[in-house]
Amino acid sequence: MTLPHCWEIKKCGRESGGSKVPELGECPASKAGMGHSCWVVAGTLCGDVVQGTFAEKEGNCLACEVYRRYNRANGTDKGCLMEAYPDEQEHYQQVLRDMYRYDG
Repeated sequence: MTLPHCWEIKKCGRESGGSKVPELGECPASKAGMGHSCWVVAGTLCGDVVQGTFAEKEGNCLACEVYRRYNRANGTDKGCLMEAYPDEQEHYQQVLRDMYRYDG
């Protein structure tokens, strides 16, 4: 099963070899192989503006078709995603562990 990556859905041009790479650089989600989990990756492009962390861009993400499709809580394709892309699922889980790690 092949599910489209965020850059295919949003047509942002920041995927490897994309039209906006010379101007804005390759998207960190593309570099990390996180095309179905872009909301947890800082530096993605939303509304033609490079975004920050999830906390900073959460409002945009919650309204985004990619998030609504692939988020692990209630996305329409969450089951297909986790089955088809186990490596990305593991990377996603590690990002969340790192993000919420308490070092105090």
